[in-house]
Amino acid sequence: MRAVLVLASFVALLLDCPESFAAGHGKILWPKLIEIFQGELAEVSVIGADIAVVKGGLGKEKIFFYPNGTAKFSAIVGADVDAKAGTSKLRLIAKMRSGGEIRSEVPVRIRAKSFRQESFNVPPGFDQMTPENLEEIHREQAAFARAFAVPTPDRLWDAPFIRPVPQDESASSFGRRRIINGTPRAPHSGLDLSAPAGTEVAAANHGKVVLNGNFFFAGGSVVLDHGGGLFTMYFHLSEIRVGEGEFVRKGDALGLSGATGRVTGAHLHWGARLANARIDPLELLKKISANWLPAEPVVQSDTMGNEVEK
Repeated sequence: MRAVLVLASFVALLLDCPESFAAGHGKILWPKLIEIFQGELAEVSVIGADIAVVKGGLGKEKIFFYPNGTAKFSAIVGADVDAKAGTSKLRLIAKMRSGGEIRSEVPVRIRAKSFRQESFNVPPGFDQMTPENLEEIHREQAAFARAFAVPTPDRLWDAPFIRPVPQDESASSFGRRRIINGTPRAPHSGLDLSAPAGTEVAAANHGKVVLNGNFFFAGGSVVLDHGGGLFTMYFHLSEIRVGEGEFVRKGDALGLSGATGRVTGAHLHWGARLANARIDPLELLKKISANWLPAEPVVQSDTMGNEVEK
């Protein structure tokens, strides 16, 4: 009888821990609780010798995992600058080489962060828009929405990321909240770098140019798709040197800094977006491990139709 009870207890333990054991599949090490502050990111890994593919989902967004060493799959997960503090679930599916799949859910805790805040008043008509302004703003919003709509699933970037200009951030930093005439405005979703006009702006990593143009708020703009739902943005450029559809390498010149768009002086607005979460681009420099395996080479065709590795 005692042997039966022990066996029953062992079976119950296996049923309660599907994320760690499955007959013939070996052991999987899932991430535990993931904590992310507003506007920041976390690196997440799933480990298992028999894993062929890992897929992830957080809310409505896909989280892309990539092979990153022996029996290891990694992803980066971000929390929007305006995300509500609380806990959600990262849904994970590990597809096994030996057949079948194993699922798990990992808690993701979003923690509130303290951002700078400034409050000031302006004349009533100062920030009112004309019909022409509104038309330009709608065009800008639609262009950026199209750029973010279909991210490249393949990872194009290699660790580490680099700063697009050598200058430090200005006083108008990431996440800064403004209250104008008593009305709270959207948080500042990028990092302002104090680049004098004419400073060469470099790509923070390998990627595909999915938007370039001149816009009402952002001025001269370039958006890079780095794959896996990660984009970086470069605003207020006085000159753009890359075209849409072009593949650029880390450090390539995208253009020159300037004061185009709705700004009061020359600087570079550097932004980052990860699975539609607006994150501090400095997180790309701080939080992504330098030991990621290189991304698969990107192959494109030249003007003669020959495949060229980038």
